[in-house]
Formats: sequence, C-alpha cells, structure tokens
Amino acid sequence: MLARRSTGAIFYKVKSGSSANTFRLRTVPADRTMKDMAESVSNTPTTAASQTTDRLQAIWSEVIEKATARRLALIAFAIGALVMLAYRPWRQIEVGDTAVYDYIAQSILRGQMPYRDVVDIKGPGGAYLSAMAMAIGKWIGLRDIIAVRLFHVAMIGLLSAVTYLVGEIYLRNRLAALIAFLIPLLPEHIAMLMISGTQPKLPMILFGMLTLLMIAKDRPVWAGVFSMLGCLCWQPGLMFTGTAVLIFSRYLTSWRDLRAVKVMAGAIIPLAVVIGYFYARGALSDMWAWAITYNYSVFGPEAKPGLGNALAKLWRVVFRVFKYDSVLVLLSLAGLLIFTFNRLREKFKGREAFAWAELFRDAVAIPPLVYLAFCLINFQAGADLIPFFPFVGLFAAWFFVEVGRWIASARWLKRAPDLMRRERLIPGAALMILLLVLLVRVATYRVQGWTLQYQDNEFKTLSALLAPDDKIFVHGTVEILVLLNRPNLNPYVLLDWDADNFAGSRRPGGWDAIMSEMKAQAPKLVAISRLRTVTHRADFEQWVQEDYDKLELFKYERVFIRKSSITPDALH
Repeated sequence: MLARRSTGAIFYKVKSGSSANTFRLRTVPADRTMKDMAESVSNTPTTAASQTTDRLQAIWSEVIEKATARRLALIAFAIGALVMLAYRPWRQIEVGDTAVYDYIAQSILRGQMPYRDVVDIKGPGGAYLSAMAMAIGKWIGLRDIIAVRLFHVAMIGLLSAVTYLVGEIYLRNRLAALIAFLIPLLPEHIAMLMISGTQPKLPMILFGMLTLLMIAKDRPVWAGVFSMLGCLCWQPGLMFTGTAVLIFSRYLTSWRDLRAVKVMAGAIIPLAVVIGYFYARGALSDMWAWAITYNYSVFGPEAKPGLGNALAKLWRVVFRVFKYDSVLVLLSLAGLLIFTFNRLREKFKGREAFAWAELFRDAVAIPPLVYLAFCLINFQAGADLIPFFPFVGLFAAWFFVEVGRWIASARWLKRAPDLMRRERLIPGAALMILLLVLLVRVATYRVQGWTLQYQDNEFKTLSALLAPDDKIFVHGTVEILVLLNRPNLNPYVLLDWDADNFAGSRRPGGWDAIMSEMKAQAPKLVAISRLRTVTHRADFEQWVQEDYDKLELFKYERVFIRKSSITPDALH
C-alpha cells in the first residue's frame, strides 16, 4: 500500500518482526524509481539461505582461511594416514612385486647386497628404506613386513601433506590444494599397492614432490638432493632433477647466479654416497649392469609397445584402477592443458613471465608431461600410475577452480552478490563430494578373500618340511621367501623379459651354467611362477618335472618338493 504526502516522500507498509499484522513506515525519496523500491522491499528480509551462507562463510574463514599452511598440511597427513589404515595393511596379502622388494629388504638385513646377491632392475633406495623400517620394527618388537607397511602408511601421509603444500604454492588456491591431496586417496586398488609391502614408486614420487616444494622455496641444493633421492628409488625420478635444472637456469638461459649448478651439486651428494657404498661392498658393477645396462639394452626394447598399444593399455589400466573415478583423470588432463596453456600465454606477454615470482610455477607441469611420454615407451601395470597420482589431484583441482571462475564471471551472474563466493561454488561442491565419497568407501571397506594370516597358515606346511640348512629356490612366488624369512638359492628371484639370458651373459658358460649349478645344489623345495615372459621357462618346467613332486597346498599350485625328500605325509 502506497501513499503520497506533500513532503515529496513516498510511504509504504512493510511487514516487521514475526507478526504478519505488524507494520512499520519507511520513507523513500520521491525521485526513486518503482524498480528501486521493489528491490529495496525484496532485499529487506534476511532469508534463511543467506544466513546459512554467512555461517558457512564464517566456518570457512575460521577453519581454512585463518589456518596456517603448516596446520592444514598436518591435517592432510592425518587424513592420508588414517585412510590407509582403514584398509588394514596388517591383513593384506604378501604378493607380487611388493614381495620382491620386501625380500630385498630382508636380504639387506642379512648382509647381502642388491644386484649382486638379489637381482633387481630398479634403484636401491626403496629397498633400503624398507630395510630401515624393518630394523626399527625389530627393535620395538614389530614383525618386519608389518613395520614396512606402517612405514608406507606414514609415507602416504607425508605425500598427502606435501601435495597440499605444492597445491597451495603453485595453484595459489587453498581450496584447490585441499582437493588435490584428497583425490589420490580415492582408488582402493592403488591403496592396496602402496600399503601391502615395499613400493619403490611411492618414495620416488614423495621425493619428487619435495623437489617441487624446494623449487618453489628457491632452495636449489635441497631440490637437487631430493630429486636424486627420488631417482635412486626409481630411475624415472631423474625427471625432477631435470625440471629443477630447467627452472633454476631459466630454461638454460641463465647460469651466472649458479642456482642450476647448485641443483646439480645437491644431486651429486646422495649419488656419490650410493656409488661409494656399492663400490666399497664390491657390488658397483652389478648395480650398473642391472639398474642401467639391462634397462636400456634389454628390458626397454623387449617391453616397448607401439604407440597405439601403449595408449590403449594405459587407458585400460587407468580404468581398472580408478573405475568410475576415471572421470577425474580426464578432468585432470583438461586441467593440465588449461594450466599449461595459461603458462605459455604468459610467456608471450613479456619478460615478466620469466621473473622468478612466476617462472617457478612452470615446474609443476613438467614432470607429468615427461612421465606421460615415458609411459608411452614403457608402461607395465597399475603401480606405474603411482607417480601420476599427485598430479591427477592437482590438475583436477585446477579444473574445478577454473570452471568455478568461468561460471562466476558468466554474464547471467554478473549482478549476483558475493562474486568470490560464486567462484568457490564448484570447487567447494567438489571438495564436499570427495570427502563424502572417501568417508563412505573407508567406512564400508571390508577385507575379503585371502589374507596375510591365511598365507601364514598355508606356509606352516612348508616351514615344517624345511630344516635350518635346507635350500629353497623360488622364482616369482617370492612371498614364500618373505614369510618364511629365508634366503633364495641364488640371486634370481625373477627373470622375466629376457633377464635370464642377460644373467647368463655375465657368467662363464652362460645360462646353461646357471641352470646346471641350480640342479647341482638340489634345493629341497622349488616354487616357480610368473614364467610367461621368461625365455628359458622350459628349462624350469623340465627340471621340476624330472626331480620334484607337486605339493598339495590350498592356494599355491606351483610348489614342489624334491623326490628324495618325500615323507609319507609330504604330498598332503
């Protein structure tokens, strides 16, 4: 109801308070338009929605915006570790490549040397870290493989914290950083790979992310140290050393400040220590042969697929690991392209783009691009996705942020209040959904099927058959050696991809001499598996067929006992 007075003002009734019959008068200048008055009337009440928004904004400001980066990194560490503990690492089976590296760690504690006494083709760093965890576990009364698994839980927590810090610095968006560390925690399959035993790719990417953090903090020596530590865990970690050199030298155009030289000096420190140690132990030539020569002269050419096959296999493995979360991988690719495009566009704007305040941000895009190229040359299985995980999180988060900014700047939202809140809508919703999905998956997870405890019971049969001095040969089924904590007959626990011929090339008499030596030692137990890509698999098959009988175990079908060692109950 409107009324005009001679004073030139317009009076109208507005509901006031909670009573529908209570009104108050409000004065509006006569020159105000009817549209202005309608907006004023509609904006007067404080709606429940706006109150909720204000509360959420206050919570966000208090918990997130006012928190220090260190506190949020600690929260990321705790979430990462707790999520991994929810998968019960102490119950997961011992199997596959993780068992191989657990065995190498046990061998180190027995005084043996990787490469010379146990054949391997990766860097030694991961195995030595697990050996350290085993030694600490023994000191506090913890089983060796459980100590390794808890150590890996801690490393995943550290990776979550470092991923958060890298996201905050490089993406310059705290909400994106929170999303970034949560996404790698989603896939259950990859969690199993990282908490079920020694996984060299995990410390490699952890040291790599620490390298990116040191680049952002302008600490070239430490960037070099961490990058080489990553390389010593798995050779592709060298890409982080290359990234650091590129950034600190401003793409090889500036060397006078010596920062790029400091990167290389830092990288030399751990490399020199490792080389000196293996030389002193008489195993340097073996390390070079298996970690370097075999990889580029045998394994690389043997395992290299065509480009089309590599892409198809990569996508199949991605879908198997991520399942319905594969959409996040696609979004991360889009985010990487957007981020890279923006960085390149900045380069054409002038020399400011090469100033350190902006240049260092290029570093976060280089490793995933380099590693993607590597995977198109040599990609084997799901564990090879581990180095991608932090970057999937970072660039999927960046995609959400960019979409949020685009929607907030849309013309139909220009008149909406609180534009910054609108920018947070998409990434904020993504964060809430990720937390909800992660909580549901963790709460509903149950260990199903075969467990570590079942394996222990299964191998009690084998333990009862073996005297302390009895010999055992295992190829492929290395979990037998790990759970019995026994050394193998020889260094050759896995000889796929023509490694058997390579091993023979380093011995007088070649492969035949190795095979004859194994037969002469007459191990009491033999277990053979993973022979599909072993060149001389027929030799193994013939050997066990002639000299051994099959043991009847519930889960393991390729375990044999020497015929002269058979007792009445040995086969049952």
